[in-house]
This record gives sequence, C-alpha cells and structure tokens, in this order.
Amino acid sequence: MNDDRLPVETEPPISEELRQRGIDVLQGLLASGKVDLDRFQRALDGLLGARTHADFASVVRSLPPPVEFTPVARRRQEPFEISTSMGEVRLEGRWQVGRLTGIRIMGMGAVTIDLTEAEFDDWDVEIVVHTTMGSITVIAPRGLDVRQVGRSAAVNSTLEEPIPGFPVVRLSASCDTGTVRLMHPKEKMQRRWGWRRRPSQATPRS
Repeated sequence: MNDDRLPVETEPPISEELRQRGIDVLQGLLASGKVDLDRFQRALDGLLGARTHADFASVVRSLPPPVEFTPVARRRQEPFEISTSMGEVRLEGRWQVGRLTGIRIMGMGAVTIDLTEAEFDDWDVEIVVHTTMGSITVIAPRGLDVRQVGRSAAVNSTLEEPIPGFPVVRLSASCDTGTVRLMHPKEKMQRRWGWRRRPSQATPRS
C-alpha cells in the first residue's frame, strides 16, 4: 500500500547551549530575588523537560521578563514618533517603547536606541528608524529577540541568538549612506573585577 502523504517536518531539538542559557537566566532571577526557590525548581524542571521550542518558550514566558513593561494606564494608543532635520537622537535610560516607534532624521545624524532600561508597551513591538546619512545603533539586553524585518544599509550585528519566550522587537532600520549596528551593552570593567576579586579576609600581623 502506497502512502502519498507528505512527511511531517520535525522541529529541530533544543540545543544544550540554549537550555543552559535558559537556566542561567533562571539562576539570575533566583539570585536577584525575583523568583523564590519553589518557583525556581518548577521552572528548572520545565526547562530540563522541554522538548520543543514552544515548550521552552512557555516556561520562559511564565517568568519575570528581562525588560520592564509600562503600566496599562500609561501605554500609548498612538505611535511614538520623532522627526528632525539633523543632529543626534539618543533614546536611553527609562524611556517608553510604544507598540510602534518611528524615528526619522532627514539629513546627517546619528541614532542610538538603548533598550536595556526601557519600558515596553507590549511583548511584541516595532521600531522603524531611518537617517539619510549617518549611523544607527541599537543596544539590546541579552536574549531579547530583535528581528530585522527591513533594512537598506550595511548591518553589523554582534547579538547573541534570542531566547524563545523573550519579548520581540521587529526592527526596520535604514540609512541611505551609513551603517546599522546591533549590539549588547558592554560590561563595566569594575563589575567584571568585582566578580573575580574579593576583599582580603586576612588579619594584619601584630
């Protein structure tokens, strides 16, 4: 008997690297006090037992997100738009990312979009940015899902692979003459030294 049915496409298995990254996120939440030990153990069991990306994302989505969300009463109903003829636009610190954010520089200028401390109006947001001549830099927390949905410039990205279940940023970045750079925040040297060195516990000799 012939079976003419098309073969079912199977989803690629979750890599051990991705599973470990999810566990690292979970451990960070425990260390910061954002989850208690009971919630940590349940989520850990879920991450270890996840067989599909959908299962993995479901566990991650149940945890405190890596970005802050705007209180419902303050969320924008209209797009957040910035337009200028020339200069520098820097969005950093605690700023509000609307469901649709548009930035346009009609001339030479630089745009920096720092998402590390921003408040998101939704789990899925869209950012459209254009400068005629200049540079566009997007700084994203590790694991955030930044998807390039449109561009017309050289793109230099050092972003890690996103973690399923993290918020999604759909980015359309373009410049007639210039570059687009996607990166994670740089670690401060003092913090890195803090992980490696501890104050001496030795008592002075008399």
